[in-house]
Amino acid sequence: MCSLRPKAPSKVSKKTGKSFPERRNYLRLLRTFNVKIHIEGTSTEVEGVTCNISQKGSFVRSPSWAILREHDHTVVTLRLPPEMTGQPKTLNLIGPAVVKRIDKERNGIAFEFLRELRTFKSLL
Repeated sequence: MCSLRPKAPSKVSKKTGKSFPERRNYLRLLRTFNVKIHIEGTSTEVEGVTCNISQKGSFVRSPSWAILREHDHTVVTLRLPPEMTGQPKTLNLIGPAVVKRIDKERNGIAFEFLRELRTFKSLL
């Protein structure tokens, strides 16, 4: 299960140990969506669930997290349910992403989208 604890408004510098405000260009939403991840150049696909998502990335929990490696280029398909979109069927948003980090403790993967989420291709 994804933790829905609020995000801290500040971070601590690893170098100096001092606090500074976290600066994000985009709001991070604590929403769960089913997601399919295809590793480019392979036939490998992984299923997971988002813990949070923004225009530039997402953290995804998956029982298959260990298959992925940092810097893997992927194609992510986010599945948005009809009750969220008002569409008659699930809306799939498809776009490129790169694995930024693997979190073994949380069984998940942090992705950076290579384009803003709002520009992902949409398919019903």
